[in-house]
Amino acid sequence: MQHLPNDTIDVLLDQFGQIETIYGDPTFPTTADAWGGNDTVTVSVPQPEAEVTIFGDDNTTLHGQSHGGNDTLIVNLNFGWNAFLVVGDAQAMTDDAKGGNDTLNVQASGLYTDVHVFGDVVGDMSGNSHGGNDTITGSVGWRSYDHVYAGDAGGSMSGTAQGGNDTLDIDVDTLQGFATASGDAIGSIGGDAHGGNDNITFTFGTEVVMTGGFGYGDSVTSLTDNAQGGDDILTLAFDGIDTVQFSHPELFGDARTMSGNARGGNDILTGGGTNDHLYGDAANYAPAMPGSIAGGRDVLNGGGGDDQLSGGGNSDIFVFNTGSGNDLITDFDQGNKALGSTVMEHDLINVHDYGFADWTALSSLISDNAAGDAVIQLSASDSITLDGVHAAGLHPTDFLI
Repeated sequence: MQHLPNDTIDVLLDQFGQIETIYGDPTFPTTADAWGGNDTVTVSVPQPEAEVTIFGDDNTTLHGQSHGGNDTLIVNLNFGWNAFLVVGDAQAMTDDAKGGNDTLNVQASGLYTDVHVFGDVVGDMSGNSHGGNDTITGSVGWRSYDHVYAGDAGGSMSGTAQGGNDTLDIDVDTLQGFATASGDAIGSIGGDAHGGNDNITFTFGTEVVMTGGFGYGDSVTSLTDNAQGGDDILTLAFDGIDTVQFSHPELFGDARTMSGNARGGNDILTGGGTNDHLYGDAANYAPAMPGSIAGGRDVLNGGGGDDQLSGGGNSDIFVFNTGSGNDLITDFDQGNKALGSTVMEHDLINVHDYGFADWTALSSLISDNAAGDAVIQLSASDSITLDGVHAAGLHPTDFLI
């Protein structure tokens, strides 16, 4: 087994329009059991129109039982009009290869800057490869719309590939701009692949105007075949909002689409002070046969603002705190219908924070609107509308009081 050295590399791009590619372990051995070094790469960019590519190991395919190093990759930006690609390990992984436990920190708060950051590979994970447990930190600059982060793969995951348990923390403290973050892959997760248990947080600063975050617990694209989503935590956090004009931030516990025999993870989604769309599993379903897709047991809390909440299949919990706004649950006790399943589900609505004495006190605040949908008037400014559910069909067992 060959172990590569632990390197420290510092690069300064202080000229206009520089292009640089940096490898922590250049010419990574082609042997099937090589280990990358634990490298530290720091790149500082004080000039515009720079293009930087960093691989923690090498632009190659890790195969056999090869293993990426535990690398620290840092980019500091003090200008704008730049493009960064930062990859924790390599181009791709297959066989029994494993990614390192990498730390990637890309502070790209400058103007018009594109950032792509992937914890393990820029391409695909296949075979029985495993992603590392990576930590990714990023920041979005003004009018920077192409910010893409993934805990494991910039491409797809297939075979029996396994995503790592990754942490992604993205700072969107900008007037205009947004980011997309996935716990595992940007492309599809198929075959018998399995997403990791990931934690994704978007933090929004003050005086943001046209900005947003789009978070996916497992895949931006889809879970298909027999793929399994991880148990993920997705959060929209806010650091004092003065001016807000969001384009509806969206959180998906698993992926935008689930098909075949995919299974969702048990996810926790927490919105912020804006009008968020939260999906416990996915927004679209294409089962191989009725009921072949299984949703996870998810917890959704829209936070403040007027939110749209969709639990998906299986029994989910919808949590409402005081100041929750006027929210809509699209599929209360109906999520399995989208999967073609006839299995009964039992969703719950948690209103414990409102301090109702008992079911009698709460039920007096429930009535049908003009469309025949049940509306729970929690306070003068907070309500929950249950699409397709009548007030008469609600019972004490549907609530956590």
